[in-house]
Amino acid sequence: MSKFWGRDSSDEEEEETTEEESSSEEETSNDDDSSSEEESSSGSDSDSDSDSDSDDEGPNKFLAGSSDSDSDDDRRVVKSEKDKRMGELAQTAEDIRNKIKINDWSTIQELFDILNQRLEKTRKFLVGLTVPRVYLKCLIELEDYLNETLGNKDLKKKMSQTNAKAFNTMRQRLKKHNVNFADQMAKVRENPDEDDEEDAAESASSDSESGDEREQEDRKNQQQQQKAKDKLLTMDPKEITYEMVARKLREIVVSRGRRGTDKQEQVEMLTYLVTVARGPAQRFEVLAQLTSSLFDLNPGMMGHLQTGLWKKCVVNLLEMLRILQDNPNIKVDENADALEERTEQPPDGAEVRVWGNVVAFVERLDDELFKSLQVIDPHTHEYMARLRDEPVYLALGTKVLEYLQRVGDMVGSPKVALRLVEHLYYKTDTVYDAMRKLAMAQQQTASAPAPAMEDGDEEEPGAKVEVLVPSDYAMAENCHELMLSLVGGVIFKYGDERTKARAMMCYIYHKAIHDDFHGARDLLLMSHLQDSIQHMDVSTMILYNRAMAQLGLAAFRAGLIHEAHACLNELYGSGHIKELLAQGMSMGKYHEKTPEQELAEKRRQMPFHMHITLELLESAYLTCAMLLEVPNMAANPLNPKKKMISKSFHRVWDTYARQAFTGPPENVRDHIMAASRALAQGDWAKSFNYLKSLNAWNLLPKKEQVLAMLKVKVQEEAVRTYLLSYSNQYASLSLDQLASMFELPDKQIYSIASKMMIAEELPGSWDQPTRTIVMHSSESSRVQRVALQLADKAAVIVDLNERALAYRTGGLRDADDEGGAMAGSSRRRGGQWDDEGGAGGRSRGGVKLGMVRNIGGRGDRGDRGSVRSGPRPGGMGGRGGGYRRDGGMGGGSYGDRVGGGPRGYGRPGMGSNMSSMSALGSLRGPSMGSRGDLRDSQRP
Repeated sequence: MSKFWGRDSSDEEEEETTEEESSSEEETSNDDDSSSEEESSSGSDSDSDSDSDSDDEGPNKFLAGSSDSDSDDDRRVVKSEKDKRMGELAQTAEDIRNKIKINDWSTIQELFDILNQRLEKTRKFLVGLTVPRVYLKCLIELEDYLNETLGNKDLKKKMSQTNAKAFNTMRQRLKKHNVNFADQMAKVRENPDEDDEEDAAESASSDSESGDEREQEDRKNQQQQQKAKDKLLTMDPKEITYEMVARKLREIVVSRGRRGTDKQEQVEMLTYLVTVARGPAQRFEVLAQLTSSLFDLNPGMMGHLQTGLWKKCVVNLLEMLRILQDNPNIKVDENADALEERTEQPPDGAEVRVWGNVVAFVERLDDELFKSLQVIDPHTHEYMARLRDEPVYLALGTKVLEYLQRVGDMVGSPKVALRLVEHLYYKTDTVYDAMRKLAMAQQQTASAPAPAMEDGDEEEPGAKVEVLVPSDYAMAENCHELMLSLVGGVIFKYGDERTKARAMMCYIYHKAIHDDFHGARDLLLMSHLQDSIQHMDVSTMILYNRAMAQLGLAAFRAGLIHEAHACLNELYGSGHIKELLAQGMSMGKYHEKTPEQELAEKRRQMPFHMHITLELLESAYLTCAMLLEVPNMAANPLNPKKKMISKSFHRVWDTYARQAFTGPPENVRDHIMAASRALAQGDWAKSFNYLKSLNAWNLLPKKEQVLAMLKVKVQEEAVRTYLLSYSNQYASLSLDQLASMFELPDKQIYSIASKMMIAEELPGSWDQPTRTIVMHSSESSRVQRVALQLADKAAVIVDLNERALAYRTGGLRDADDEGGAMAGSSRRRGGQWDDEGGAGGRSRGGVKLGMVRNIGGRGDRGDRGSVRSGPRPGGMGGRGGGYRRDGGMGGGSYGDRVGGGPRGYGRPGMGSNMSSMSALGSLRGPSMGSRGDLRDSQRP
C-alpha cells in the first residue's frame, strides 16, 4: 500500500505533482487524438502498463490512468519549472507533427494556439529572450507541409469543408507569424542537425539557481522592457534624433491592426511623436498616421467617431494642409512605402514623397459627421451644436480642393467637390446666409488656424476640443454661384459617371427649392437620368427620389397641377415613401426584413435637418389629384374609373365613401376628401376652406401666394365640374350667373367654357348677344338606342319567366270549360285580349305582352300549333312558344308540357330557347308584347 501514499512522501513532491497536473490539463484532450497512432507505431512502456493493468485486481486497476507509474521501482523525478515548460512545448510540437501526418488542419489550428501560449510561458526562463529550436523546427515543418499541400491539388479536393477552411486560416496565420522568426528559421534550415548546446548549458545553470533569484531576474527583465518602451517618452526632446522617431513610427505602423494592440496607447505615442518630429516631412507622416489611428478608435460600423476625436482629426488635417502649403517640395503619394527605413533627415528643399491621402481623410470625416447626425436626437442642443461643425468641414474641404487643383490632381478634385456639393444643395438662401454668418463669427474669434494637439490635457479620447473656421477661409456670398462653380467647373469636367449623376441631381434639387421648376425640369430631361437610375446604387436612387419630390413641390408652388401630379404620382403611389426618401422605416404586414437589411436601411437614413416634410408632400399630391380627378369623375358619371388619373386618390376616396359616419376632418386625407366631396357638388367656397385649414401650408415660404393660386384653381375646377354635372339639366346658362356663383371674371368663365366646347366635353355654344351658353339637345347614338332595346327585351324575358312560373304552380289556371269560346273578353288578371289573332296580354310598364290562348278545345296530338293558310280547329301552341312564318312547330322553353294549354295535354313542347329568342327578336314597334308574326288566318 506504499503506492497509495507515494504522493505524500514530501511537501515538495506534492507541490511538484500539483503543478505538473495543472500544466498537463491542456495536453490531455490533444493527446487522446494521437494516442492510437503512438500505440500502434511503437511499443512504449505505457502500452505494457495498460495491458498489465487490465489483469490487475484490487486498487491497482483504478490507478491505470494516473500520472504515477504503476511499478514500485519507478520513482518520480523532480524537474525544474524550465524543464517542465520545455517538455510541454516539445510535446505540443510532437502532437502537431502527428496531426500533420493525417492532414488534420482543424486540430493543427488549435494546437498551434496552444504552442504559442506555451512559448510565452517558456520564454521567461530563457536568457536573452531566445526562441527554442524545437519551436522553430515545428514552424519549419508546418511551413514546408503547407507549401506541399498547396501544390497537391488532389489532396486539397479531398478535404472536407471544415478542414479546408482551417487550412486556409493556417496559411494566412503562418504567413504573418513566420515573418517575425524569418532570420532564426533560416539559421535552423542551414544547420538542422545542430544540437541545442546553449539551451542545455542554460538548463544546467538554471537548475542551480534558486527560485528567488529567478523571480528577481524576471522583474529586472520586465523593468528593462518597460524602460525600452518608454525610452522616447523619458528622453529630452532635444536628444531625440530623426532616426529614433522614424524607427518608432515604423514600429507603430507594423503593430497597427494586430490583435492585442492597444489603440489608445498608439494614439498617445503618435501624439507625442508629433511634438518631437524632425522636419516638416516627418511631421506630416506622423500626423497622417495619427489621423488614421484616431479613425481606428471608431467603435464599429454602426457607431460614429466621437465629436472630440472628429475635431482632433480636423485639426490634424488643417495642420497637414499648412505644411503642404509652406513646403511645395513635399509630395503626398498614397502608394509611397510607409515602412521605408530612413536614417537621415532629407535636406531642405529636396523633393520628398510621403505617405498619405488627404482625399480619403476628407471623405471619412464627412461619413463620420453624417453618421453622428443620424444617431443624435434632433430635438436636443447636442444636434444643433453638431450642426455648427459644418462650416468647419466646408472650410477644410475647400482648402483640400484648392490644394488638389494646385498640384493638378484631377482624380481627387471631383470627389472633394461632390462632398462640398452634398453639404450645400439642400440649403435655401436663408439657411446659407445663417451658416455664412456663423462662419464669420468663428473667424473673428479665431485669429489663426487651430494648432495641432500639443496640450497634455487633451490626450483622452472624446476630450473637449474647440475647432473654429480658419481666418484665411472666405465663404462665397452667393450659394448659386458656388454650386455652379463646383458642379460645372470641376465635377462635369473631370468627374466619373456616378459623380456627375449625383452632382446633376443635387443641382436639380437646388434649383427646385429656389422655385426654378423649368430650369430643373430641363436639366432632368437633358441628362436622361430617369432612364438609367435603376442601374445605380441605392444612395443615388434615394437622391433621385428626393430631387423628384422637390421638383413636384416646385411645380405645385408654380401652379402647374398636371406637372406636379406627374412628379409625385409614382413616388406617393408606391406606398413606401418613407423608404424611398430614406426618412424612416415602415414595417409592412407581409414584408419581413432580415437584421442585415434593417442595419443597411438604418445606415441609409437621412439626418433630420435634410428631411422633406411628408405631410407637405401628401397635401400637395392629394390636392393635385383632387383638382384632376373630381372633374374627370363628373365627366364619366356611370364609370368614374374609366379614365383613372390617380389610383391612390381613388383608393382613399373609396375608403372614405365606405365610412358609416364621417366626422370633422382630422388629418390630411380627411381634409382632402371633404374638399373633394364639396367640389363635386360645385361648392368651391367650402372646398377651399377645407384646403386652407391644412397646417402643411405653414411650411411654405410664400404661403399667401400659394393659397391665392390654390383658390383660383379650385374655382376653375368647380366651374368645370358644375358644367359637366348639371349642363344636361339646362337649356341655357347665363355667363353673368356663372361669374357671380364662382366669383371669377367673365373672361375666365368664357375661356373655361370655350375650352370645354372645343374638347367636346360641353354640348353647347355661345350666344353672344345674350351672353349665354345654349345647350344642344343631341340625339341618342346608335349604341344608346341598341342599349334601350336590350333593356326592353330583358324586361320581356323577365315577364315571361314570371308567367311561366305562375302556370307551373297553378297561380293562373284557366277556370273556363273545355271548348269554351274566349273571343270576346277574358277573366284573367288584368288581361286585355287583342282583337287580332285571338291573343291579348297585360300591359306592364308600357309594354304590351301578347299571350296565345286555346280557342277550340283540345288539339290534335298535342296541338302542334302549326300555322298554315287557314285556321284549324285545334288549339294553338302553349305559352312561350315561338312561331315560324312558314308554319313550324310551336313549343315552350318554360315547362315540360306547354303544348295543350294550362292543363298540359299533348306531348312535351318541341321548342327551345333559340325559338323563344327568335320570338323576342320579332317584337317590334310600340307594342313589344304583341305577336307580330301571327297571320290574319289565325283569328277564330
